[in-house]
Amino acid sequence: MPSARIVLLPGLSTLTPDDEPLQAASAELVMDLREVDGLRATEEGIPVVGRKGQWTELVIALGGPSVVAGAVTAMRLWLSRDRRRSLTLTASRAGEDPLRIEISGDNVAERTVHEAVQRLLFVTGAALGDSPDESPNAGPDPSVPPAITQ
Repeated sequence: MPSARIVLLPGLSTLTPDDEPLQAASAELVMDLREVDGLRATEEGIPVVGRKGQWTELVIALGGPSVVAGAVTAMRLWLSRDRRRSLTLTASRAGEDPLRIEISGDNVAERTVHEAVQRLLFVTGAALGDSPDESPNAGPDPSVPPAITQ
């Protein structure tokens, strides 16, 4: 089964990526994601013009419905630990503009995170179904707006 690559950007309101509390929260997310069986979570360095060192992206590779479910649960639990937390998820297909979805708010539902991940999987062409009854080529209904930012 093909895997889909999604970039995660953890956020904590009013903090920059260089702030210690956000770095600690991001490390917590990485540990949570690495606990999911079958999920590959890596930190990839990319050079940034005008800055020393590199900017690090958290990249996850989703390869099946059970891995997606585990990743969704880990992300929702991480978000629920502090109402100031947010996650920006980004995915793209070669030659196309990336799709970015930000998830934030109090009491973020697991369904909200799941819908966001499914939209990103559809963009990447992976479209991993939740059950054997779902068509692997079926995508989210584009006429229905996502209930992402709460």
